[in-house]
Order: sequence, then structure tokens, then C-alpha cells
Amino acid sequence: MKLAKRIALGVLGLLGVALIAFAIYVASRQDLRFDRPLPAIHASSDPAVVARGEYLVRRVANCSYCHVDPGRMLDALHGNENVALSGGRTWNIPPGSFRAHNITPDRETGIGAASDGELARALRFGIGRDGRALLPFMEMQGLADDDLAAVVSYLRTQPPVRKAVAPHEISLLGNIVKATILADPVGPKEPPPKVAPRGATVENGKYLVEYVANCFACHTERSMKTGELIGPRFGGGHVEDEFEPTKRAWNAPNLTSHPSGRVGQMGEEAFVARMKGGRVYEFSPMPWNSFSRLADDDLRAIYRYLRTVPKVDREMGQALVEL
Repeated sequence: MKLAKRIALGVLGLLGVALIAFAIYVASRQDLRFDRPLPAIHASSDPAVVARGEYLVRRVANCSYCHVDPGRMLDALHGNENVALSGGRTWNIPPGSFRAHNITPDRETGIGAASDGELARALRFGIGRDGRALLPFMEMQGLADDDLAAVVSYLRTQPPVRKAVAPHEISLLGNIVKATILADPVGPKEPPPKVAPRGATVENGKYLVEYVANCFACHTERSMKTGELIGPRFGGGHVEDEFEPTKRAWNAPNLTSHPSGRVGQMGEEAFVARMKGGRVYEFSPMPWNSFSRLADDDLRAIYRYLRTVPKVDREMGQALVEL
């Protein structure tokens, strides 16, 4: 009995030491700073460049969906292209409460004091002005150089809104995730192109789907604890959205060309027509009104790319969001 007790105490002691060491490790990684080069991106006043930026920000990427004042959330959902990108929308998930930043040009509470290069670095490498890693929820690291410049140019033209957004409130789980899984900033998987592809091509579809609209972010199952994608890509996911008053969960459908997927059930013309058709369910978290104003060539490109992704045999059941 004495030997067993000693062994048990020894094991407990080792566990205690391991927990203390892990706690020290987690604490030591809460204020990491990273050095990445500032992209050679400069804002332009060229109307065509600004218009491209508006198209990307307001329609394809639909930035207002996240960077919106909570009081204007329904305006953002319904595609109001004038809603201010003043931030404040909050996600209460197990790692903590996270808030979208004010990205209007206000110098004190927004992005007005940031250089063009700092804004470009935040988008491409996920690093803030202070050198800390940003949350990898804004997955636009693959933006082409010309589109990155267009986005920065458009943001510079917006009316500044003085609105301070409270900092994130990170839970113990969030601190652990921050120190381990999300310790490093997320950069592009491959060197982004200098010039964005255009036209009704698979190449352009891949670019829009993967790097601008980020369709996979909702249409793939995601862990609410770590933010990682855990399901088959484009195979559908469950979305709990704050826009709907009763906070129902929505099924974002399988987008692959398998017979159980939406692209497998639709021809190209039907897909374009459905996307152009806009909202059916009033509170669907899909930004229908923004996507309905996409160029026909871009919609065809998206469809053609989705036809190439691996098929997923997954029926999402009766989806509240219908594509």
C-alpha cells in the first residue's frame, strides 16, 4: 500500500509539474510579435481601381457582413452597400468574445493612422500594426497585388466613423488555442498573383471562391473551439447566425458536384439564375443581395470551379438556406 501511495503521489506530482510548465508556456506566448515585410502596395485615386475595390469589398467579400455596427446588422445582411464598416459585431464562442475592428479611415478608432503597407500586411499575412497575429477569420491572404491595392484604395475613400471597438475578451481555452493552434499568423499558401484573373474561367472561379468570397468558410464544417475546418471541404456546414432573431442554426449546403450537392443538382444556367435571384428566406445568413450583383462572368467562373473540387457525398438534410 505504501508503494502504491508513493507511486500515486509521484504521478500526481509529475502531472502538477507538467500543468505548471504548460501554464507558463501558454502565458509566455500571449504577446508574440512577428516580422513580415510590408507589401509594396499603395492606394490609388484612379476611379477604376477604387471601383474594383468597391466591387470586392461590398459584393464578393461582403466585408460589411462582419465589420458592421451591431445596430446595422440587418442592413448589412440585406446588401446595403452604404453601411459603414465601423466594426463592433461580436462572436461569443468558447475561446472568448471576439469583435470585428472599425475599418473606416478614422485616425483614432479606425485604420486612418495605418500605412498602405500595414493594411496590406494585415490582409496578406494576418499581422496587425503592433506586430501581433490577427485572428485568422479573414481568409483573404491570396488576394492578387492589384486587388489588394484596390481594396486598400476603396477603404481609404470611405467616410471616417469615430467608433471605438472594445478589445477581444479571450477565455482560458482561447489563450491555449492562441498559444498553440493559432500561434503563428496565417499567410498565403502560395505566392499571390500580381494581377487577378478575370473572365468565366476555372482559374478566376478558384480565385474568387478560395481567396475573396471564401465560400468554404461557411460551406465546410468548422470547429467552434479552434476555428479549424473539420469537415470535407465544400461538403456543407452548420451556421449559427446572429442575424436571425430566434438564432436558429442554418444548414449551409454541400456545394460539390456530387448528386447530393447543389452544383451536382444544377446546370450552369440554373446556378447563375439562382444566384441572381437573391434572397428567398428573409434571415438567411448567406449574403444573397451582395452575391446577386456579381458579374455574370464571375458567377460562371465560380460554378465552373466548383465543378472541379472533389465530390462530397453528404446530404445536409432540409436546409433553411436554399441555393
